Amino acid sequence: MAKARLDIVEGIMDKYEIPLWVKPYIYQYIKRDPIGSIKRAVSFIDVKRKRGEVTKEYVKLPNSIVFDMDSVIHILSIFLYGEERCADIYARWVREPAPENIEYPKFYAGMSDVSTKRARAIKNLIEGIGQKGSGPTSEIIDVFDYIESIKGWRERFLCTNLILNYSYGVSFGRVFYRIFYFVMPEYMRTFGKAFDQNAEYLAAGNREAMRIVSERLIPEEDIIKITRELLSKILRSIDSEMRIAKRAKIENEAILLRTIAIIYPLHTLADLGLNIDVDKEFKNIERMTKAAHK
Repeated sequence: MAKARLDIVEGIMDKYEIPLWVKPYIYQYIKRDPIGSIKRAVSFIDVKRKRGEVTKEYVKLPNSIVFDMDSVIHILSIFLYGEERCADIYARWVREPAPENIEYPKFYAGMSDVSTKRARAIKNLIEGIGQKGSGPTSEIIDVFDYIESIKGWRERFLCTNLILNYSYGVSFGRVFYRIFYFVMPEYMRTFGKAFDQNAEYLAAGNREAMRIVSERLIPEEDIIKITRELLSKILRSIDSEMRIAKRAKIENEAILLRTIAIIYPLHTLADLGLNIDVDKEFKNIERMTKAAHK
């Protein structure tokens, strides 16, 4: 039985390109509901030729998990708001001088175009399934207000190309695409192209963010402070949406994704040599989030 569970876990990790350090957290997820979690895990990776179903009222995944349409549109609207807000923030930054590196404004001019194209693809997806988007929540607005307030160019790279990328983009965006592709392939192909066609450009931003961290072009204590502050806001934005997972009866899976979303940037910083105990820092961020929003 243990060997079978290990094989299933590794199958999930291969399919969703999950790094090895995530394995202990997947085991924690399985321990919460050993039988149910394994069944759901198998259903996510063994879709075969099933397509699921899309109606005006709900979206049924190939594994029979059902999301009401309002929840799907709400998730897409969050993605849409994030990309539209990024496009606007980056366009504002472009007009500022960058004594650290004259190439930085040029990079963010390109990033603004990327976010604009992504926003258009998300909007087309929402309209393609005959729906209208919903407004942003106060929690997601708070995340992007914080990002907009950042003044240093290097700090901007840290926040957008490392923390934001790994917490929202890699952890939630990629999973959303892979899960819903089998339900709405005709729409998700366009969605996927908008997110993949600039992969090398975005990778260059990620490499620069990592260089800034590894060479300590921002003092280590400042890197940790900014990371804590931003991840605390991101965690709050994720927690505010957990009701969607409860309605779809996938709360355990959502808790796993929530954990990965916060730990991914922390683990990346630790790999770059920062003195961070990832699990302790995760618990610290959870405490910060609760204390700030009682």
